[in-house]
Amino acid sequence: MSTHSKPSTCPARGRTEILGATGYGAPPVAGRGRRLPGVLLCVTLLICGLPLAARAAGDRPTGISAEFLSRMQTRAFGPTEQVLADAVAHNDVRNLALNRDRVVSHRPLVNHRIESGSITHQKGSGRCWIFAGFNVLRPAVIERYDLEEFEFSESYVQFWDKLEKANSFLEEMIARAEDPLDDRRLEIVLDTPLGDGGWWSYFVDLVEKYGLIPKEVMPESHASSSTAMMNHLLEQKVGEMGLELRALARGDATLEEIQSRKETHLAEIYRLLTMHLGRPPQQFTWRYETKTDTTRITTYPHPLTPHGFFTKVVGVDLQSYRALFHYPGKAFDQTYRLELSRSVHDRPDFTLLNVPIDTLRACVLASILDSSAVWFACDVGQENYGDEGILRLDIYNYEALFDTSFRLPKEDLIHLGLITPNHAMTFVGVDTLGSQPVKWLVENSWGADAGDDGHWHMYDDWFERYLFGAIVHERYLSTRLRELATRPPILLPPWDPMRAITRLDLGRPMTAIQRGDDE
Repeated sequence: MSTHSKPSTCPARGRTEILGATGYGAPPVAGRGRRLPGVLLCVTLLICGLPLAARAAGDRPTGISAEFLSRMQTRAFGPTEQVLADAVAHNDVRNLALNRDRVVSHRPLVNHRIESGSITHQKGSGRCWIFAGFNVLRPAVIERYDLEEFEFSESYVQFWDKLEKANSFLEEMIARAEDPLDDRRLEIVLDTPLGDGGWWSYFVDLVEKYGLIPKEVMPESHASSSTAMMNHLLEQKVGEMGLELRALARGDATLEEIQSRKETHLAEIYRLLTMHLGRPPQQFTWRYETKTDTTRITTYPHPLTPHGFFTKVVGVDLQSYRALFHYPGKAFDQTYRLELSRSVHDRPDFTLLNVPIDTLRACVLASILDSSAVWFACDVGQENYGDEGILRLDIYNYEALFDTSFRLPKEDLIHLGLITPNHAMTFVGVDTLGSQPVKWLVENSWGADAGDDGHWHMYDDWFERYLFGAIVHERYLSTRLRELATRPPILLPPWDPMRAITRLDLGRPMTAIQRGDDE
């Protein structure tokens, strides 16, 4: 699942609020004598602040001095440092830092596992959130119909996601027609409007509106599996359309004229999507083979629409799932709604409940122990040994190799943009010891040749540091958490750090480093 622009940090914003409340923000008071304390406060702040500003900018050099460079250039490595420097210069540093003790002590065993079918493959696309969503739904369908294998059509949901994103982009261009193009919100709207990225709420809205179909009814195309050129062409086209609608909205066009022109543009996007991905079916016949009788093909009693397949075959209430997140930079046990966090324009923005990590862990564990798979988002590029599918703290011992520390708190890593939720996967198992999770079994969507036959083993210390949130059915939440999740949310602007950790904005496939592979 890149992130959008980051806001200034909270301390700076807090200082502005304090000054406004105590000085400039106070209502005017008649009479010179009663206004004097406010004036004295302002003067005092200015006088006291001048030496600090002078020391910060005027009384010390701000560039890199020749004397500093001379000291650095004449410093020689010691014998051990030189050996390490030579090794780092000629090798992939991950191979040098790989913690053999951590690798050897790893056991790919779990004592509770959900059977979920074969590993899927998103290939050269950023559709992890769609694949992970289907991996939550697949186990129940496989069990209910006694199937050996089953896969939903990812390209079917991808088609409607692109169309809905195009509509949302055009609607925002119309609604914000009077804003300059460098407006902060509009810049976020303009950033990869038809990228592959998405979120659980996107998945829910699309499935509820358009339904689901089996993969064989609408299989992959070249463009669905390798999206870069399709996205490039579509974003050029939708950008052109958005600028035209913006001009109409700024002019004297009627609402009916603007709507008619928008629908003409969407018809063109639909045509282009059909050329790239194929035409979504309106009705189909579902035929399948069971595990217990491979000699007979079963045909569903009547033709199905995509909606009918979702309601009759899958039969899951997606509104019963809750988004639980762990972000130390915001108050826990509070719901938040994130502005501009939807692809279907006439659906609500994404809402989440921020909870302590122990609460999040307990809910996920309860779900897995009850054989209910869990969708989650994490930074998969961190401490990932892809050769054996291990996500574990200190799997690479960079601190020992470089003799320095790399251990910022999670909140600081998020604020600095050093960790982001760049991938969605599915928990399908857990290994417990004394009722506590030791490691989690993860179903990925990078094909069976990646990791441990397509799976990863996430140790619980990694869960705590690099997992951002999970989607858990409400039956695994306590009564208190279910009540908290229904409370009115705090609305956050689209540049808030919390929105950055809840947008799986993958416009391109994972790099080798993010996968934990050799380059």
